[in-house]
Amino acid sequence: MKNEVKYIDKHKINVLDEPCEDINDDLPEEIDFPKLRRIDNPLRNKSLTITLEPEIAKHFRNSKQFNQFLRLQIKSLEKIK
Repeated sequence: MKNEVKYIDKHKINVLDEPCEDINDDLPEEIDFPKLRRIDNPLRNKSLTITLEPEIAKHFRNSKQFNQFLRLQIKSLEKIK
């Protein structure tokens, strides 16, 4: 798998040319939240381009609809907290 390296506002970003099969998306059975630390998003309030995989992109007509979906997901997460 070939990685492309890009820099956004002096932050190194690795871009994969295909989905990574090695990533395990499963959460551990227990998470010790007090030990976690918050990391500020260096790209906050910045516009950036994200390429969606075709099987994800087919669910959205345009970027406005995708952004609306993400905002709803974020609101849902905030209610859970």
